[in-house]
Amino acid sequence: MNEIRVKLTEPGSLVDRLVVVIRETILAGGYEPGAHIGVKKIADMHGVSMIPVREALARLLASRLVRVEPNRGYFVADKPTREEFAQFVQFRELFEVSTVDLGFDNTTEADIEALRRLNDKMRKIVKHGQAAKVEWGRLNGEFHLILIGLARNDFITEQYRNLSFDHMHFQLARAYDIEFTSLTLLVEQHDRMIDALVSRNKPLLLACLSEHINNLRLPT
Repeated sequence: MNEIRVKLTEPGSLVDRLVVVIRETILAGGYEPGAHIGVKKIADMHGVSMIPVREALARLLASRLVRVEPNRGYFVADKPTREEFAQFVQFRELFEVSTVDLGFDNTTEADIEALRRLNDKMRKIVKHGQAAKVEWGRLNGEFHLILIGLARNDFITEQYRNLSFDHMHFQLARAYDIEFTSLTLLVEQHDRMIDALVSRNKPLLLACLSEHINNLRLPT
């Protein structure tokens, strides 16, 4: 397992931070699909008890990055089937597009500026290697979280965080040994979504978001 340590100075509870570190270890390739996740090993590595590690893994079940087997423990999710992948993309599109539709009129200049800052960061790292792509994926998740947050509904936002749509998208691509559609293209699509928010063009924003989510396809 690649050693990614919890930064105790970061905000959030210990369980919150463990969720991040385990998730990022999986996304960085520290575990292969189907690999066992050692609760004690993670606890010892970070100097914590096994209780918060188990709580963090339980939270990650909703994202389908991990699975649990009775009396055996936690494992990285197996490689999904093509049908499961297609169903995931469909569900994500329905969830995000309907939520952004709901929250469109709540958009503020602060939201737009935050989206621009994140997209500018993504633009700068698109030419780097796999480690940078993990960082790109994290920033992309923050970008979409702002869009989801336009609904100003804490329950929707919390469910989106738990489901970790963008992280699952990344994990599915890695499991099939394929790359995202050009990251440059995805950044350009972000630009178009931001422009649609600025011009208050909801149909254009929803169309761009739908196209964006559907960019990742499995090879035929």
